[in-house]
Amino acid sequence: YGSQMQGLLKKMAALDIQIICPLHGPVWRSNLDYLLGKHQKWSTYESEEKGVLIAYASMYGNTQNMAEVLAGELAEAGITNTSMYDVSGTHYSYVIADAFKYTNIVLATPTYNGDIYPVMQQLLDDMKALNVQNKTVAIMENGSWGPTAAKKIKESLENMKNMTILENTVTIKSSMKIGDRASVKALAAKIVETL
Repeated sequence: YGSQMQGLLKKMAALDIQIICPLHGPVWRSNLDYLLGKHQKWSTYESEEKGVLIAYASMYGNTQNMAEVLAGELAEAGITNTSMYDVSGTHYSYVIADAFKYTNIVLATPTYNGDIYPVMQQLLDDMKALNVQNKTVAIMENGSWGPTAAKKIKESLENMKNMTILENTVTIKSSMKIGDRASVKALAAKIVETL
């Protein structure tokens, strides 16, 4: 409801507001500038902070390992404003909140029957339904025989507004091998460049 909120914020600018009583949530009697500033950012789909959300789905722990290695590489590069979620066991509200909050998103998932692992597909569907936009996205995929998750994720992201997809897609087959670490390190370096 970005455009509706922008219209309301323009009307509110001319008023001397003392209390905000939302339909859901607490009544605000102080820090109104803080609250209105948040709504300004949210309604224009501007990120609140430079940082990285790593959202992964994993069947046997190998994609999780890949995501953890990436988080470690980012930390070694000095990027500590990160959050990491297993979308298989985390309520979507937490993941979506950080998708709006941070400038960068990493999506890591195995290929499942030639497609995206279902819980990751659900996250992508929610991102689209909630109009997540203006993000830089990195993709990591896992697949034993024919990894196709990255291609399918790119197709989903192309239906969202202003999503910059990094070219450094990381693909592993089943589990990370010694040579895969260099690809993850290169992806981390590319993410750092975009922050």
